[in-house]
Amino acid sequence: MGRNKSRTLGEIFFGYVLVMLGALFAWGFGTIFLFNILVNIGCIYPANYTEKKINEAYDLIQSADQVTADMIPPLCRYMIFSPDGEILSGNILEDSMEIAWEVANHGKASGSYFYKVIFRPEESVVLQYRLTPQYQSAFLREHFIEPQNLLILLFFLGGAFLILLPSIHFGKKIKQKMQSLLTSIDQIKKQELDYEVSYCGVKEIDDCLLSMDEMRSALKDSLNRQWKTEQDKNNQMSALAHDIKTPLTVVRGNAELLLETALTEEQRNYTNYITGSALQIQNYVQTLIEVTKSVEDYEHHPEIIESDTLLHEIKKQALGLAEVYRIEINWKESCDSKTVYVVYDQVVRAVMNIIKNAAEHTPEGGNIKITIEEEDGKLMFMVEDSGCGFTKEALAHGTEQFFMDDESRGSKTHYGIGLFSAKTIAEKHGGKILLENSEELGGAKVVIAFSTV
Repeated sequence: MGRNKSRTLGEIFFGYVLVMLGALFAWGFGTIFLFNILVNIGCIYPANYTEKKINEAYDLIQSADQVTADMIPPLCRYMIFSPDGEILSGNILEDSMEIAWEVANHGKASGSYFYKVIFRPEESVVLQYRLTPQYQSAFLREHFIEPQNLLILLFFLGGAFLILLPSIHFGKKIKQKMQSLLTSIDQIKKQELDYEVSYCGVKEIDDCLLSMDEMRSALKDSLNRQWKTEQDKNNQMSALAHDIKTPLTVVRGNAELLLETALTEEQRNYTNYITGSALQIQNYVQTLIEVTKSVEDYEHHPEIIESDTLLHEIKKQALGLAEVYRIEINWKESCDSKTVYVVYDQVVRAVMNIIKNAAEHTPEGGNIKITIEEEDGKLMFMVEDSGCGFTKEALAHGTEQFFMDDESRGSKTHYGIGLFSAKTIAEKHGGKILLENSEELGGAKVVIAFSTV
């Protein structure tokens, strides 16, 4: 997807700040506007409401024959004092009485209340009030917070909400913009390099995506070149190894023919050296072929194979090995399934690698026990030998490529390929390989399993 015009993170954040400030301003203006509406319709009295009512009732209170409670303006408390300070009547609270008397005598007041003194013949009327907005409802005045405090509370609660809401939106937007970057990182991590970059419109993130796309392209080209180079090298090595086998077979065959003729003792020794060296070279060539095959991915195309056919082929090759190495094969099979779903050549090769490995480390006259079982949809081969067994290091690393345990199972013709190759094939078939030491025969024990469904 092409890269469109991008905005910087600073521009996006500045837009967020402007939206937040605009929302706060609108909320503050709306709160004040609502308050003024409530004042105008009479639900809330303005702060100077009581003072106006006192001024309106001033003359009536001053000239009345007797001051009664119904003459006192609303939202006021009052107290009537005689000239010597005696309380004649009133409802000012006890903790404010001394202040009211001080106001009546000296005109001084302290605290949160305001006072108005109306002097009459032989008495003084002190009115106590507050210059704050008040509810029209007596119930609200008694049980609810004052209007100005409610106004402040609403402003801060609304302001907090207006700050939180754009912040959450901003966070979600940035997270959404980051998704393209996270997707690209995940694709590269999985080595899935054939994906198309999707730019998000944020300059800093798009710059990262562009750099990652260039890195992805370079990495893809590098891996392709490396893969091609490895393939060419492996193909050349494999072809060379196969080419060597032809003249090597001729050399070995002619040497063996010479051994059948009348030779002197010295000539027979020389010929034996030739056949022995030819056999060793043949092992080297076979190892080279195994190396080139093991580093390639096996083509995994399983087919339905008859169980008897698969087991017969493995048994035939195992018995052939037994003749060469002069050892005994104990074969035991228990497979109920008539068919298995595997790659025939790969399974034969994997099992024979294990059997050959066991034969190489079993002394002449020893024996190998091969047990085949079927369990939970897996075909299991257990190969035990009467050799020297695995060391602790071999049990831990025996299936690693090129691992050779010189202490117990070392061999100049063994290069750590067989078990690694068998493990690779087993894993391709959804199985595994396990190395142990045989309690029954005293040597090594290898268990390899293949999923057959």
